[in-house]
Amino acid sequence: MRELEKITISGVRYMIWDESHGICPDASGIKLLLSARDGVGADILLVLPKNRPLAVCAYANDGHKISVGEEALRAVSISLKRSTAPISETHLFPIENSVDYVEVRLTDSFFARLFDTAGRKSRLAG
Repeated sequence: MRELEKITISGVRYMIWDESHGICPDASGIKLLLSARDGVGADILLVLPKNRPLAVCAYANDGHKISVGEEALRAVSISLKRSTAPISETHLFPIENSVDYVEVRLTDSFFARLFDTAGRKSRLAG
C-alpha cells in the first residue's frame, strides 16, 4: 500500500507524490491517478524529487507538465511540515485554517495500474 497526501487550498486539489517512496508514473498514469472517476480526484500532481524536496514539478490532471505556482508551493510546504523532512521553517508558508488535508492510501493493484500503460491501452482498445 502506498500513501500520498491530498491538500486542498482555495478549491484546488493538490496530490503530493514524494519520489523518495518510488518514481512518479508517466502522463497516462498521472491522468489515471488524478481522475475523479477512476482515481483519487485531484487537479494538480506535485512531485517532490528524491533528495531535493524543494525542486518541485507540477502536472495537470491531463498528465502535462505545468508551472508551479504560489499555492502549489504552499501545498508542498504543508506536506513537508507534516513529514520529518529536515527543512528550515523559514522556507515554509504558514498553514491556514482554510486548508484541507487528507492522507490517501493506494492499493497495490491500483499502484500497479499507474505504471501499466501498455496493458491499459490494450484493455481499452479491445
